[in-house]
Amino acid sequence: MKTSTLYLCLIFLCVNFTMQAQKIDSKTIKKRQDSTAIKKEQERKYFEALLRIITEDEKILLKNKIEHINEKLEKGKITPADAEKEKKKAALLAAANIEYRMAKKKREMFLDHYIQEGGSFIRFGEIFDTRKIKKRPLKYDRRTKSDVVFAFGLNNAIQDGKSLNDSDYKIGGSRFFEFGFMWTTRVAKNHNFVRFRYGLALQYNSLKPTGNRVFVDNGDLTTLEEFPNDLRRSKIRMTNLTVPLYFEFGPSRKLDRKKYIRYYTNSKFKFGIGGYAGFNIAVKQKLRYKENGERIDQEIRRNFNTNTFVYGLGAYIGWDDMSLYCKYDLSPIFKSPNAKQRNISLGVRLDVF
Repeated sequence: MKTSTLYLCLIFLCVNFTMQAQKIDSKTIKKRQDSTAIKKEQERKYFEALLRIITEDEKILLKNKIEHINEKLEKGKITPADAEKEKKKAALLAAANIEYRMAKKKREMFLDHYIQEGGSFIRFGEIFDTRKIKKRPLKYDRRTKSDVVFAFGLNNAIQDGKSLNDSDYKIGGSRFFEFGFMWTTRVAKNHNFVRFRYGLALQYNSLKPTGNRVFVDNGDLTTLEEFPNDLRRSKIRMTNLTVPLYFEFGPSRKLDRKKYIRYYTNSKFKFGIGGYAGFNIAVKQKLRYKENGERIDQEIRRNFNTNTFVYGLGAYIGWDDMSLYCKYDLSPIFKSPNAKQRNISLGVRLDVF
């Protein structure tokens, strides 16, 4: 008897537990169904409103296209039959654009929804776990870029007590050339108006004396003296290895994409100001003359009392890759006790990216 009573109690408890579990499951399912229904209704209203906005937008574009077609028709550029064809084509394109824009928005919302929920979706028979999909952060343009710089033009020297008109050097015959590698770093992270430019450059500064004169070093002094033969060429060239440092200012074109941002300075104004410092690594005097009817080319490699350490100021202003460039040595060309002469150059600068 006791055993029968115990079995009956156990059966009653199991049935009661099963019924309670079914009630809980029913409530949970109903809540989920209600939540899903609300979400579907919200999505339906959203897409209806979006469809109205996209349709109105395409209608405006279609209206503008039709007006343009009518203008061409009035001016006699197209026939009425061609105008009708273009209008039908524009209408079909507007309808296709509406469908495409709606499908694109739905696809984006679908992916965003499942990424947020941490679910999976099936594509082409494969299961992709969206929890593994990470939204990449916005990539800004590289802060630093490199390029090659060429510069060339006229060269001369500012001499104490003399103007350029009274210079000991020919303005047209004295030239400079510069070649170097430059790096450009954006100063600010999110805009490109101010750039810091630095690098390594070789400067070739040549001076061509007036008259039939050559450079002669007499102890600590370097002077210009008459040459006994008729000179066809006489010039001295100083080669400097320098580190240029400039701040560059100017607008740039910003290309904004979803995954990155790029800045472009082509076809834009720019202005740079700064300086350079380095070492005089070679000095060479070139002479060409005739002796006993024979042409002689002579190269004299000597220091000529020039300063080893060189430094100066520079500036450029230009458009796109081309600039007007000027540089001025603050360091004298020749050591003391020689009269102070400072190199000055004016020319064209090319930034080759």
